[in-house]
Amino acid sequence: MITDTEINKNIFKKLFLNKEDLTIFDVGTYDGDDSTEFSKIFPKSKIYAFEADQRSIDLFKKVSSNVKNINLVETALSNIDGEIAWYASNSETRKHYDFQEEWSASSSIKKPENHLNVFTDISFSMENKVKSMKLDTWMSQNPNINEIDIMWVDVNGGEREFLEGGLNTLNTKVKYLYIEFNSANNKSLYEGCPTKDEIIQQLSNFEDLGVYNFMGNFGNILLKNKHEF
Repeated sequence: MITDTEINKNIFKKLFLNKEDLTIFDVGTYDGDDSTEFSKIFPKSKIYAFEADQRSIDLFKKVSSNVKNINLVETALSNIDGEIAWYASNSETRKHYDFQEEWSASSSIKKPENHLNVFTDISFSMENKVKSMKLDTWMSQNPNINEIDIMWVDVNGGEREFLEGGLNTLNTKVKYLYIEFNSANNKSLYEGCPTKDEIIQQLSNFEDLGVYNFMGNFGNILLKNKHEF
């Protein structure tokens, strides 16, 4: 069990010693930085980057759209096919690019809760709507994807809804799942978001390989599917 350390994506080179053409899903891609990093590590891979916030989509198109093996999919992945509530984040201090007008990296389908106390420089607008789709639905529309080697998920409190909408895909097609949790020590960054243990309970087909960059209120876990592919 690995804890409290920042994950290095090169760990997947050890997990996939004899495979270079990976299929990777980057869910909640923001500016595409994680997708771009995966592309450099696995240049023969096929990467699907999912994003719902139009500001992040516009940012992605400016900084990551020239990477040929990344495919942008403009939707949230949740437990709803249609439209879903969206709380858009902003910050005057966290912009990564000079041309960036707004900071959207904490946006969520869930209303912020303790997030407002932990990150006092980040604000949220009132609820609006974005496009949403279940992962299982999206996969049914893309039957050419037989396996997903890495599922990299950063959905800012919407973990439960993401899992509910994709359990069939996760259990039968995903080899490794790296997912954030936003509730720990009886404090939730977003209303109703699951703890690490609650996420693991939803994924009985997976084994826990470790906790990364745990910050008291949130962190990430790496899970491996027990199913033999």
